Amino acid sequence: MKTLLLIYNPHSGLQTISKNLHKIVDIYTASGWDVIAHPSQSGEDIFDTAKRLCQKVDRVVAAGGDGTLNSTINGLMAVGLQKPFGYIPCGSTNDFSHSLGIPTKLADAAKNSVEGVPFAYDIGCMNGRYFSYVTGFGAFTDVTYTTPQETKNALGYFAYLISGAASLPNIVPYRASFESAERSGEGEYILGLVTNTLQVGGMKNLLPKDIALNDGLFEVILVKNPKNPLDLNKILSSVMKKDYAADCFEYFKTAEVTFRSEKPLAWTIDGENGGAFYETKISCIKQALSIITKNG
Repeated sequence: MKTLLLIYNPHSGLQTISKNLHKIVDIYTASGWDVIAHPSQSGEDIFDTAKRLCQKVDRVVAAGGDGTLNSTINGLMAVGLQKPFGYIPCGSTNDFSHSLGIPTKLADAAKNSVEGVPFAYDIGCMNGRYFSYVTGFGAFTDVTYTTPQETKNALGYFAYLISGAASLPNIVPYRASFESAERSGEGEYILGLVTNTLQVGGMKNLLPKDIALNDGLFEVILVKNPKNPLDLNKILSSVMKKDYAADCFEYFKTAEVTFRSEKPLAWTIDGENGGAFYETKISCIKQALSIITKNG
């Protein structure tokens, strides 16, 4: 028998994983897997469990939201795991799974995690911490970890939009410089995103279409500080058109970028608090992790 480590967050989303755990374990057992089910106690516990046990089992599957996925990936990367790894999305937005075509129904995702096709996926590293699909600073980026879990459960990704709209009067620009092989500059920005995804915050149409998830490049979007309502309308109009060549943005692709600021710049990583730094180095690690995607 093959052994499968299932690391699950019993509090993710609508707690659907806890309610359906027996069904998921039954799917694995019927497919010839011995299952070790580990309910997470914290992000640190997820990291430690993945790191400690991933090389002792034949398959690791994470079940939860973006935070669970992030902690699991950091544990796997800590030991350089090369085996394909599965994911059952149970969060509020599940940007990562939508980008990769992982099924959203728990039973389908569980079956897919042992029968699907491995995909060599790029991941990021920000000041030594890995992330699966996005890191950012500025407007709305703290909403995902400041919004209570109960609110996320009740409202889904609309919780992010509601909380974000409430913070609009308080948006302040962040002065920072950036440096990469492709482009460098400095200015005041209300939002900065470094991504490897097809959607962010549940919004599928935010990013350009020319995105590959395994090309070794990030998409970097910096939104310049609007000076007046006309500038703000221009930003919103350009986003709707996906026109990031407009002069209200800095948009480019890169494998590595460094940000510097006079004051510590607060970042999020996969929707979680990523810390604040004077200097932030972000690198893309090409095809670093083998993620099991949709069925073949």
